Amino acid sequence: MKTTEMKSLAAIAVASLTMFGCASSNEGTTAMDDNVTMSETQTMAGTTEDADDADAVVVTAEVVEPVAVVPIAALSLTNTEDVNDMFDNIEDTEAYSLMDLAQQSPNLSTFVQLMNAAGLADDFEANRSYTIFAPTNEAFSKLDKAELEMLLLPENKAKLASVLMVHILPSEVTSANFNETQRIDIGDNRYIPVSVSSPGRNITVGGANVVVQNVEASNGVIHVIDHVIIPKDDAVEGDGIR
Repeated sequence: MKTTEMKSLAAIAVASLTMFGCASSNEGTTAMDDNVTMSETQTMAGTTEDADDADAVVVTAEVVEPVAVVPIAALSLTNTEDVNDMFDNIEDTEAYSLMDLAQQSPNLSTFVQLMNAAGLADDFEANRSYTIFAPTNEAFSKLDKAELEMLLLPENKAKLASVLMVHILPSEVTSANFNETQRIDIGDNRYIPVSVSSPGRNITVGGANVVVQNVEASNGVIHVIDHVIIPKDDAVEGDGIR
């Protein structure tokens, strides 16, 4: 149906994810308000902090220590099925957890491989919903080869985990919840912009196009994207991809 525990491990890096929304002209809140409400539980996805702006929810993301690295030669960098056909053979996608569902598509094999390599795949809480922006295999092929090889080095396990964490939101956000007044803040005055065009509801996140929207799993939703979101160190309002 294409509609749109967790173990405590050693934390080695901390990042911040903030979904900001400006007040709408109708109710004074964004469409995100009903969906981004977090309990104060220390998890991979962190804790909710108080914010003066009622439309801003700040989530401190705790990155867990990765346990393995995959050589680049072991990665698939091509899509083996049409993007438009992804998940079509699954009658009930909500019967699968997010990562189990991602494993059902050969186009997401590299993303799944790297999530496992970074030690993040099993760290989703059973009682919480998430959003995953899942890059296709071809999305990883668009990265500079030297940059991708660098991310896979043993000494860069933490950076690999941090890159992947940018693709995970600790709440369920469907395409209907996105609008032009939002952005995903990653700290240090940097953010990933969200762009929505209408009609057609074409959505880009950090410059990556959402090519498959709202694939519902038992614990959240997957949006398939065509680029890997890698914010540059000096990017404040950049497109957020390379």
